[in-house]
Amino acid sequence: MTSALQGEGKTTLSCNLAIALAEAGWRVLLVDADLRRPKVDDYLGLDAGVGLTDVLVGDVKVGDVVQRWGDKSLLVLPSGSAPPNPSELLGSKAMSDLLLALRESADIVIIDTAPLLAVTDGVVVAVQADGALLVTQQGRTSRTQVAAAARALHSVSVRLLGCVLNMAKVAKAEAYQYEAYRVVASTSTASVPTDRATSGRHSASADGVNGVADHTQELTRLPR
Repeated sequence: MTSALQGEGKTTLSCNLAIALAEAGWRVLLVDADLRRPKVDDYLGLDAGVGLTDVLVGDVKVGDVVQRWGDKSLLVLPSGSAPPNPSELLGSKAMSDLLLALRESADIVIIDTAPLLAVTDGVVVAVQADGALLVTQQGRTSRTQVAAAARALHSVSVRLLGCVLNMAKVAKAEAYQYEAYRVVASTSTASVPTDRATSGRHSASADGVNGVADHTQELTRLPR
């Protein structure tokens, strides 16, 4: 998951997509690979002190830092420590090996990456994925910027899965029609993050807090 510019809602979309897929029964692993400005931990109310960076440099094992979110089949690998060389770390063999291992443990792996026009991190990660979703914000991202972001992906043969027009304004008539089909979610479930705000803190399972069990193995035990 990437965007042309910062602040277009890619992290919010990554989190909500991961939650929706987990609600549908898929085993989902959300990885925060935006090592420069990570936000997934803030949105989902998780501890990001140790995570992806620490796994890549060999300080910890991935199973010790993956955290469960809510009561569904959603696990999250936060960004971890801020590295001095994000692009090099994300393009390393350690990252490639990690993604291969995660593919075997989950049905779907969603990776939140940095904006394409700011740094090369997003392209470096996208090359190692099955494809990329490009998020753009209505009224902010120009066609030129969207085209430049798409070319950056195309230049390294990344499969563009699609584009998402975020924060689009809906006409009042259309909004009324959608209102008729609104579903009120139960208040007992974990809250879903929204743009321009972070979610409340959510309680993790006991082994998720202590990091005792290998949660990548836990993924394989969850029903499809």
